[in-house]
Amino acid sequence: MTRLPLIALIATTAHAKVDFAKEVRPILNANCTACHGGVKDAGEVSFIYRERALGKGESGKPVIVPGDPDASEMMVRILSTDPDEVMPKPEHGPPLSKEETETIRQWIKEGAEWGEHWAFVAPEKHGLPEVKQADWPIRDLDRFVLARIEAEGLKPSPEADRALLLRRASLDLTGLPPTVAELDAFLADESPDAYEKQIDRLLASPAFGERWTSVWMDLARYADSEGLGVDGRRDVWKYRDWLVNAFNRDLPFDRFTIDQLAGDLIPNATLEQKLATAFHRLSQSNDEGGTDDEEFRVAAVIDRVNTTWEVWQGVTMGCVQCHSHPYDPVRHEEFYHFTAFFNQTADADLSEEFPKLTVPNDKTHYAAANEFQNQIEEAQEKLHQRHLKIDERSDWKPAKITKAVGTKATLSIVEENGISEYRADSNVAAGASYQLDIAVPTDLAQLTAVRLEFLPLDLVKAAHSAEWGAILKKFTLQVVGPDGQATAVPLAEIIADEPHPFFDPNGSLKGSNRGWGTYSKTFGPRHCTIVLEAPLKLGAGSKLRAILDNGPSILASFPMVSKRGRLYLTDQPVWITDRDSEAGLLYRKQIADARAKLKQLPSTSVPIMKERDPAFARETRIFERGNWLEKGDLVQPGTPEVFPPLPDTDEPARLRMARWIASPENPLTARVAVNRFWLELFGTGIVPTPEDFGSAGERPTHPELLDTLAVSFSTDMEWSVKRLLREIATSATYRQSAVVRPELEERDPSNQLLARGPRQRLTAEMVRDHSLAVAGFLSDKLGGPPVHPPIPDGVWKPFSSDPWKTPQEGDADRYRRSVYTYWKRSIPYPTFVTFDAPTRETCSKRRIVSNTPLQALAILNDPAFEECAKGLARRMKYDADGDLEDRLAFGYRAATSRKASPERLKELVRLYHELEAKYAADPKLMKGMAGTPDGAAFTIVASVMLNLDEALTR
Repeated sequence: MTRLPLIALIATTAHAKVDFAKEVRPILNANCTACHGGVKDAGEVSFIYRERALGKGESGKPVIVPGDPDASEMMVRILSTDPDEVMPKPEHGPPLSKEETETIRQWIKEGAEWGEHWAFVAPEKHGLPEVKQADWPIRDLDRFVLARIEAEGLKPSPEADRALLLRRASLDLTGLPPTVAELDAFLADESPDAYEKQIDRLLASPAFGERWTSVWMDLARYADSEGLGVDGRRDVWKYRDWLVNAFNRDLPFDRFTIDQLAGDLIPNATLEQKLATAFHRLSQSNDEGGTDDEEFRVAAVIDRVNTTWEVWQGVTMGCVQCHSHPYDPVRHEEFYHFTAFFNQTADADLSEEFPKLTVPNDKTHYAAANEFQNQIEEAQEKLHQRHLKIDERSDWKPAKITKAVGTKATLSIVEENGISEYRADSNVAAGASYQLDIAVPTDLAQLTAVRLEFLPLDLVKAAHSAEWGAILKKFTLQVVGPDGQATAVPLAEIIADEPHPFFDPNGSLKGSNRGWGTYSKTFGPRHCTIVLEAPLKLGAGSKLRAILDNGPSILASFPMVSKRGRLYLTDQPVWITDRDSEAGLLYRKQIADARAKLKQLPSTSVPIMKERDPAFARETRIFERGNWLEKGDLVQPGTPEVFPPLPDTDEPARLRMARWIASPENPLTARVAVNRFWLELFGTGIVPTPEDFGSAGERPTHPELLDTLAVSFSTDMEWSVKRLLREIATSATYRQSAVVRPELEERDPSNQLLARGPRQRLTAEMVRDHSLAVAGFLSDKLGGPPVHPPIPDGVWKPFSSDPWKTPQEGDADRYRRSVYTYWKRSIPYPTFVTFDAPTRETCSKRRIVSNTPLQALAILNDPAFEECAKGLARRMKYDADGDLEDRLAFGYRAATSRKASPERLKELVRLYHELEAKYAADPKLMKGMAGTPDGAAFTIVASVMLNLDEALTR
């Protein structure tokens, strides 16, 4: 492909100072940083950081001496003719050109002033450039585009045909083609603002939200399955519906950002703000037997870091997990500072997908459901605080374990700092039971509560590298008299050491596999309090016996068994009396009542983000060489130094990070967003590499335009996506004809100069939705659970245990928009994959468009498209007026938005007559298509229409 000339981008006058970011950095990246960058610093020299470049290398010689090229070892090596000394070394690449060498020499001579990469510097609005063709621009953005076109000695293209322009805008903004009636209405409207009225209609359409949700779902790695191993179903469709609603109501992009990254932490958060955080619960999880929950929890955290940077910052952060960035000033340790923002969430790769939010099916019940869940959490928190105060007043006495016997386990008693604890052998099996005999303390006249504490084997290491936890299936307490007879002690309740446990701790009084415990990993000591029904008088010569029945295995391999634990005893009566206190009864009633009301609302449970209790915060440490098993220094939440600092507030760290990203002061967020919306409308971004705004990515083709739009988006437009899209879609730039003029074909094949309008293939979702709309089938129902449209036979055979249930013909769910199609990561809907959709296992910044024979074969043979062809055939046969030519012209226009030329219409008529004669002569050939030869002929002609290039283009 012919590369676009960059002269207009970096041209400087003969006497201008050398610009480091524009002129020197590209030379270093291309020739030097592979050996002297963020990954390798051969000879202790790096050209990524200023202080390193101006320091001394391994030789002790100064690398760069500002103002003195001859004293700079860098210039000595560049000019050397010695193959052992010259840089770059011959085996690594050719020597620098004369122009490159002179650029570096001049830069050093001028003082070697450093400059950050353009994308890391805050954008500024630029004045409108002067243009010759002053009557062409409609919007301010057009002047920037036209100035560039004129600088290249070219002219913009004329405005596109009105019908094709409406088709382009309709598909771009709503993902659907215009109807014949909409085309007629637009062509008949002679008012000066006819086109603007159409843009406003499209922006107000409910289909707008569905179209842009499809785009965001690629970024969010949205799927209705969890990915990896089992790839089981995951109920997250309510998040997809939130996206549709957010785009339709034009939720400002800064709030759209904050809600998804930290909506759960916003004071008085609404249910929708909490629901939005499902964005980062779309990372993959693994239920496969034998997998390590902590490994995949960490993988999810790393994915959230990388996705956040890719989606909102356009920076490739994945490599920084293992080493500093190869080209940009982002250090290895800074990756883990950012990781700390996500390392305190409560999710842990659990098969139950905790934590979850109860979301009513009926949106009108959202406020009530949110209030009920808030009431539950508030009452739980108050009860927890009450228990903490009781705990502080309790004189807990360490229990002296005198005997420890296990079934399926070998137990020992160890004294640790004067406290006895039981230890189980390393091969303890699932379901093991421990019998612990306890000497009654002489200074304990009665017993009211027992504290059971589970500990990791290695307290220090577990703080950052969790051990497998344990589940207390059942706790039994007995009094053993002098005669050896054991009597059960009635127990009232078990109280967890956290306010919002995933499972009811009281399940451990009944023999539940999901009672109290450290499920599934433990980072430190955890305890529960077992409260007796009544104070127990401890007679002389008696002893206590605690029986701990451990839980089962999880993931088929890992016993949920405690390997180290302690017991404590107290005689504090308030543990018992508080259960019947006015406050205690009130909080428990509030919890029960709110749960009962919540249960009455038909709902679905959606995985969301939620912080762990601060008392159980995880440590975040640097991974040595990116290996999660090799932990280095402890780090705190933070952002890379090259960017503006975090806001200094008392808000939770993840919320501060979200506000930092959504701030107008962030140099990347608005740029990346504007570039992404531009990419969707023009097929290429102002920055052609939307996934990489760093110094290794391509420079913007129109830098002043990008920065001016970015500043306007975050200020004047108040982050309104619809205002931004309206500005672009009503511009003269967008309205141009897409015809490739000869002078553009060779000079600018990818249309980076924007001297013509965009012409793009339909996306995977558009291809199907377009056919449904043209066939007259498309359902306009918004939202709801995923649906299962027809798929080719045999595709779903490997997943017979999770059947694909296609609705019957005539059922509206069969014809829902593609955004609602069930998305399984291990085998996405086949047509989508054929038309370049990603699997969504990870964040996808852009789709690489192809045009393959498989795509044509899919439209001709896929059962869904066969059905659409029948629908269009029926429309031509029964709904259109006039003779055969009129009916075929109607079908062609419905499929392409164009009026058929005489030549094209003649071809279609000829094809129809050939087919009709063929089916009349051999009726068995039309089996499954129609009952009459003309119906079958119309069906095949309709299939051809849906497969035309002009039908698959916007």
